[in-house]
Amino acid sequence: MKKIWGLTKEYIKVERKENGIKTYGGDQNFFSSPEASTEDARKQGCGCGIVAFADLLLYLGSISGQYRIQENSSYVNRILSEEEYKKYYNSIYDFMGGIKGKVGISGLKIQRSFNRLARREKWSLRAKWALSGKKLYARTEEMLMQDIPVICCIPMMLLKKDKNDYLTLYRLHQGDDLIPRLEKASYTRAHYVMITGINVIGEDTFYQVSSWGKQFYISRNEYDTFIGKHFLGTILGNILYVSKR
Repeated sequence: MKKIWGLTKEYIKVERKENGIKTYGGDQNFFSSPEASTEDARKQGCGCGIVAFADLLLYLGSISGQYRIQENSSYVNRILSEEEYKKYYNSIYDFMGGIKGKVGISGLKIQRSFNRLARREKWSLRAKWALSGKKLYARTEEMLMQDIPVICCIPMMLLKKDKNDYLTLYRLHQGDDLIPRLEKASYTRAHYVMITGINVIGEDTFYQVSSWGKQFYISRNEYDTFIGKHFLGTILGNILYVSKR
């Protein structure tokens, strides 16, 4: 495995209450419990976009004091407890106006929320939700080179004929021969992940991503095909492009 680009600092970690395992990024399942309120159930079921946005802000705050905000200034550069992360998540949830309906938040809402915050904090950064697949890889490289995590959406399926289509998430497995290999770990759609690196594994290029507090890999070729073949795929499935003005 050869890393092409990746974040320079250790990615966000949260210590799970149940077993003490450290996550790789936030996890909407922190809000899952038999006693969950209706709102917490909505956060658990549709909260991946807010997790991604919250993690982006938390990582930016870790690389520079100028990007620390009142919502996360006490949480940067350390391992959080689940309760701390949930408290932080809730502050971002409130800032974004919560989740309406059963499909989570749109990329355009993430764009507007980032730019509203950037204006409030007088940052020289601006964001836009990309609509074309042609520049997606180049923009992802550009952001990682600047040490900015990349929010990426795996689109929902709008057409009935596509209802059984999912994108594969892989995990890295090291066998007895100590050679890292990828194996299928899960499938997903209508889901936000955070790209934290780009790697060449075998003959393909893979995005290293954070999802549900775990590290996975997505094939660049499979993702490009997935968003390219589905209705509105490159609009619903794309990245939040963050750049300097």
